Amino acid sequence: MSRMRDEPRVVVELYALTDVGLVRPNNEDNFLILDVEKGAYWTAADGTRVPEGIGRFEVGTSGLVLAVSDGMGGALAGEVASHLAVATVARLMHRFDTRPPYVQLPFSERLRLALEQANRLIYEKSQEYPELAGMGATFTAAAYHRGWLYLGQVGDSRAYLIRAGGIRQLTKDQSLVHRLVEAGFLTEEQAERHIYRNVILQALGAHPHTVIVMDRLEVRRGDRVLLCSDGLSSKVTASEMQEIILGASDVVEAAEALMRLAKERGGDDNITVLLAAFGGEALPDVREGEDCLLLHVERDDRLPDVVDPELWDELVRFVPRVSASAAEALEALRTAAGAPESPNDPQQVAEDPPDEERGVASRTVARALLVLLLLLFLGAVLSTLWYLSVRERRQDESEEGPALVLQSVAIQ
Repeated sequence: MSRMRDEPRVVVELYALTDVGLVRPNNEDNFLILDVEKGAYWTAADGTRVPEGIGRFEVGTSGLVLAVSDGMGGALAGEVASHLAVATVARLMHRFDTRPPYVQLPFSERLRLALEQANRLIYEKSQEYPELAGMGATFTAAAYHRGWLYLGQVGDSRAYLIRAGGIRQLTKDQSLVHRLVEAGFLTEEQAERHIYRNVILQALGAHPHTVIVMDRLEVRRGDRVLLCSDGLSSKVTASEMQEIILGASDVVEAAEALMRLAKERGGDDNITVLLAAFGGEALPDVREGEDCLLLHVERDDRLPDVVDPELWDELVRFVPRVSASAAEALEALRTAAGAPESPNDPQQVAEDPPDEERGVASRTVARALLVLLLLLFLGAVLSTLWYLSVRERRQDESEEGPALVLQSVAIQ
């Protein structure tokens, strides 16, 4: 049935782009723009051309999923991980929209389940294929559904809200330095320059199970949502993002200006930018003095740990082609110019020092490795404590009854 002319609408303008940067040999970043009802989606694998109907459209009742994913794992494993992450979420969210019993679940829990299955798939394939061992990916999702924006977070990619002339980071980095900042051991300025700022505590595929942090907030007319990998956030400050986005004529101009600035400042990592502008009569205007309220959404007890075997088999059948192409690319990479294979992702391992420096500075290297091991141990402890606290809070809330925890986040 066609939409009535006078029926309120939600219109969104979208643009995304990703760039390898100026240092990395390949791009392990990815993004996702998904029209849930139609199942039509755009990722980095589709190139830079915006598909027809994706750049600007009316959001249907089934919603819209936006996401950025930053892969890791050395060689091309990170590229495979981020590709699997966005493709799995896109395929499952479309199927959940009409398939019982998933369609009866809240939208937030369908998104959470899709992310949990992406984690499971990446982990299992990293165990199955030696060339993909250790692969993982961050994932930051911002999904619109019936007036609400749902934020799903794993890792240290980020989501920002630009509203009423101000900007606010909506997600929290799941990183070692962020935990140290929260504990009072580092300042925000020190964290931005810290040598271990890329050590993350969670990633899709790193472990058999992961905790998806899920929040939601009400969308207002004129809101702009920016998703980005750390290739942008490590080079461009929030205030600079705000100035560029508010000063641009549209989302395309703003996204390209952000990308350009990140590359001008070194471009030493892959850079991904996804920008959405929300409008339409169905969205209310922001009220003067209104705070941005984030509602934390706990995992629904009805949510299954795995999807139906039929859905899972669909995903598994999709993977071997991806892995096979990755294996061929890896083999070509290893034989090209006789160069030995070496990891290139600072989120996992640091580059080995040259041979001539090893004998001269063996004690320094040993001390540095000891410090690194201590920091990684501290990160593991903090991650474990955080996971246990989340599980304990779930148990407490299951005894007391479901509840939403409100956070008041002021727009600056």
